[in-house]
Amino acid sequence: MWIIVGFAQMMALTIGHLNLSVGAIGGLAAVTVGWLFQDFNAPIWITVLTALGVGAACGAFNGILITLTGIHAFIITLGTSSVFLGLNYGLTKAEPFSTVPDAFDLIGRGRIFDVIPFLFPVMIIVAVALWFMYRHTVIGRRILAVGGNEDAAVLSGIDSKKIKILVHTLSGLIAGLAGVLFVGRLGAAHPTIGQNWLLISFAIPVIGGTTLEGGTTSIPGVVFGGILMTLLQTGLVLLEVNIFLEQFFMGILLLIAVSVDRIRAVYSAKRYT
Repeated sequence: MWIIVGFAQMMALTIGHLNLSVGAIGGLAAVTVGWLFQDFNAPIWITVLTALGVGAACGAFNGILITLTGIHAFIITLGTSSVFLGLNYGLTKAEPFSTVPDAFDLIGRGRIFDVIPFLFPVMIIVAVALWFMYRHTVIGRRILAVGGNEDAAVLSGIDSKKIKILVHTLSGLIAGLAGVLFVGRLGAAHPTIGQNWLLISFAIPVIGGTTLEGGTTSIPGVVFGGILMTLLQTGLVLLEVNIFLEQFFMGILLLIAVSVDRIRAVYSAKRYT
C-alpha cells in the first residue's frame, strides 16, 4: 500500500509540485468508507466509488486553487490539508468507524493461494496504468512536458492549467484509493489514517528516481522505493528498534534520497553545459 501512497505524491512531483495533503485526502476517503458502511449500510461498490470520488474531488480542488491563484502548490496543499483533516474529524468526532463488511475486510487481509495479498494485484494494476499513461499516451507526454519546462510546453500549445488540474485530480484519486485499501487492511476506518503518510510519500518516489524539479519519473523506481521503505520498516521491527525512532530513520533515508537527487541534477547540468 505504501507504493500506492508513493504514486499519489509522484503525480504532483512530475510537474514540479508538492502535495502536502496526500495523507489528509487518503484519511478523508477512508472515513467516507467507514461512514457509508456504518451509517447507511451502503453496498461495497457504491462505497468504494464514492470514496474514490471524494479523493478525486479533493485533488481537483487543490489543482483549481493552484491555477486560479498562482500560489505555490506547497502553500495551497498545506492549507487544504488542514481543511480535509478538519472534515475528517468533524465526520468521525475523532472516533473510528468499526463496521466493515466481511467481504471488504477480506480484500485488505485476504491472500491468493494463501501467499499473495489481494492488495498486490491492485498495486500492479495502478503501476501498469500509470506506466502506460506516461509512456504511450498524449496526456502522459504533456504532463512530463509541463514538468520539464512549462514555458516551452505552453508555447507548443499545451494548456498547462488543465494539465495541473488533471495531475492533482489523479493525485487525489490515488490517495483516495490508498485510504480505501487501508480501511480494508485495518478492518476499520480510523480518523488517524494518512497522518503518517507525508514523509513516506516523498521518500518513495524520490528514492525511485522522480526528481523534485519535475519532468521525469520512473514507475519501476517508485515500486522499488516502496519495497525499500517496507523492508526498512520490517527490519526495524525485527531488530526491535524503539518505535519512536522509526521516524528518525525514515527522515535520514529521505535526506539521503534528496541529496542523491540534487547531486544527480548538478551532474546532469554540468554534463550538458
